[in-house]
Amino acid sequence: MHRRNNVKLTKIVLTISFIILFGRFIYATIGSYSQHKSLQQAETEQGIAPVDQENQTDNTQ
Repeated sequence: MHRRNNVKLTKIVLTISFIILFGRFIYATIGSYSQHKSLQQAETEQGIAPVDQENQTDNTQ
């Protein structure tokens, strides 16, 4: 009887921990996405284009 209570309590604790972990993941994803969008918007307003290393030519010869 005592063992069943331990298993049940462990499952409850693990479920709550997973819900908290999943919620933090969603919160971080939303925050990073909004920061990414605001940085993109700031770059466009300032006229700064991202540098593409492959298409850049070296004119220092």
